[in-house]
Amino acid sequence: MNEDLRKDAMELTTRLEKQTRPTVSSKPKSMARQVQHGLPAMDLLFFLGVVRKGWFWIIPVGLLLAGLTCGAVLALFRPTYEARFRLEVDLANYVVFKEAKNYTNEFIDLQRAILLGNNVLEKSLADQSVSSLKRIANAKDPVQELRKNVKVVSVAGNRLMDVKFSDLDPTTAARVVNTVVDEYLRARLTMEQIRTSGQERKVMAALQKSESEVESAKHRVRDLSLQSVKSENVVGESISGRIDTTYLDDLRMKRMEMMSQLAILDLNFAEAKSSYESESKEDSSNKVPVQGVSDAVLENDLIVLAAKNRVTAAERDLEDLAETSNIGSKNPVYIRAVQKIVSMRAEVVNIKNLRRIELDSRGDLVPLDTRRIRLEQLQSQVSELRTRKATIENQIREYMVSLKLSNASSTDLQFAEADLEEWNAIRATVHNRQIELQTEREANDSVRELERAIPPRLPVEDLPYKQLAMAAAGGLFFPLLLGVLLEIRSRKVDDAGQLEARSQLAVLGEIAMIPVRSNRRGHIGSGNNRELRLFEESIDSLSTTLILRENLRDYNVFAVTSALSGEGKTSVSCQLAVSISRATGKRVLLIDGDLRSPDVHHVFGREMTAGLVGYLNGEIGWRDAVDSDWNDTVHLLSAGHLRGSPHRLLNGAALETLIAEARLDYDYIIIDTPPVLPASEALLFARSADVCLVCALRDRSRIDQLIQAYHRLESAGARVAGSVLSGVPSREYASYYGEYYTSKG
Repeated sequence: MNEDLRKDAMELTTRLEKQTRPTVSSKPKSMARQVQHGLPAMDLLFFLGVVRKGWFWIIPVGLLLAGLTCGAVLALFRPTYEARFRLEVDLANYVVFKEAKNYTNEFIDLQRAILLGNNVLEKSLADQSVSSLKRIANAKDPVQELRKNVKVVSVAGNRLMDVKFSDLDPTTAARVVNTVVDEYLRARLTMEQIRTSGQERKVMAALQKSESEVESAKHRVRDLSLQSVKSENVVGESISGRIDTTYLDDLRMKRMEMMSQLAILDLNFAEAKSSYESESKEDSSNKVPVQGVSDAVLENDLIVLAAKNRVTAAERDLEDLAETSNIGSKNPVYIRAVQKIVSMRAEVVNIKNLRRIELDSRGDLVPLDTRRIRLEQLQSQVSELRTRKATIENQIREYMVSLKLSNASSTDLQFAEADLEEWNAIRATVHNRQIELQTEREANDSVRELERAIPPRLPVEDLPYKQLAMAAAGGLFFPLLLGVLLEIRSRKVDDAGQLEARSQLAVLGEIAMIPVRSNRRGHIGSGNNRELRLFEESIDSLSTTLILRENLRDYNVFAVTSALSGEGKTSVSCQLAVSISRATGKRVLLIDGDLRSPDVHHVFGREMTAGLVGYLNGEIGWRDAVDSDWNDTVHLLSAGHLRGSPHRLLNGAALETLIAEARLDYDYIIIDTPPVLPASEALLFARSADVCLVCALRDRSRIDQLIQAYHRLESAGARVAGSVLSGVPSREYASYYGEYYTSKG
């Protein structure tokens, strides 16, 4: 009997495959596993699941949109041409500002700020070829539009500077960039001339003053020499004895040092003020502070070198004095020469310190605020030094008056010679600065034209590869995004874990996918034996659960329903009846309760009889309507021919009577009910059964509809045992539960 039942079950499986093949999905394993707060987890598995479900429309639509967007990009694409003007940056031309060599990056930034400043760009827009450019003429701010399109980049380790401009017309691109760079070079030349001229005027004024003071000192020395009385006494000695002028010499040395420092500070102040006034008119807010000047740069500074040269000359004069005369080391002339050298060495140290401060705060490379503060500091230092100088001069005059009162007639000549020496030193310092500025002005410009822009022959890119890639990605992504939104909205069942987590329905079993026929005769091929075994094992697992589960073992009337049609309830009902009979050997009655769309008789290959409708109408007894010819242990009660409303037939007590009497003749009763949501008579069948099973089809059933069906069943008084998930791919089912076959040996 069991062998015959197995053959009948295989035939039933073939018929089920034929009946359910259009509605069962053969898609691979779902990827959406976790659901939180009513939404699936947005991970890689979720997106792969979306592609798995909608690949048949996502891929074609994505390819179509990608093709359309790429075509639009190609239709709108216009090749652009980039013209380049190359400048050479040579900071070795600096003579006065040699420290600029150490700040190449900051120098490039400064030139970029000047080139893109309003002064240069506004003058460039005065050219008709630039202002007539369409995108510039139509811009709200033409200067800003031009600034946005002009690029300044440094190459070759900041030794070259490229100015670039792109346009659809190569000739226009070259003309615009040439115009802008020409205006920049003119503006730079004007700035350099203004700065150098202002400094030269200050230096010339200081030089004229020192020349005048030198001439005055010469005349005074000559007059005092003629008036002095010839004697064999050394200078500084009177009739009454030798005069000690050490204190006075110290004061004069200090005054000379202060006058030298004051001359340098005056020049530095004039230079910084001129640069500040010139650069404050330009947009130089992007300048950055410089770092401290190195000792090597300080030692090679022209002012420091001039001071050191004066010390060297004084040392040679002292050596010549010692070799060509017989004066001893205690002679006042020799002593003053030595004191002069010591004072000049101290002056070199002071000059170094002042130049270090001055070079560290060079106005051309620091922000305007810092330079303004530096100007105030220099002005304060000049005022303080002049006050100290005036104090020393007062002390010198008071001392000289006291000497004259002491009949020291030769002191005037001695002090006049010292004044002449001091003014000669100051004149030399100012003269050196004049030479430096002239050399700076006559030197080649540190930024020179190397290559003018010419119309480029080739565009920047032959095809807009980046735009094409973005367009293709957008076209492919849009249908995927639409699929994600549809998936979130539909919330279809993906697996048993999701079904339990979202619907609160315990999953009693997962049914593997019904194997598909592989040949034209309608039989299951040998290649599908594995799928067939997995399908049978999944059905047997469900029947075993219903028979042996502690909270279900006392029930023998099962209603199998679903939320909507096409979710596998008929397949589960038929196979479950056969599986229970095969496993227990007991009698099973399968009732087709789907009166509106009966399908059980087609699955078993039987003719439609008066069936359940005939019994409910009172035309025939239910035992006479049962088909017992298909198998000895599995009997069928077909739906019959419905000619009215099913509610009218089910409102009476006939259904309850049928169930009560069938319990006496059969060990198990399986009722295939209509779907709950479209057909409310399913609630009557479910309430008459001991428990109800809600079927869900993978990738088709929706969570919200299952929950709605569950609430309707509970409200009608039906006892819902759990859910059954159908349509699980064989490979996925095997990976979950494994395979275990009977040995062929």
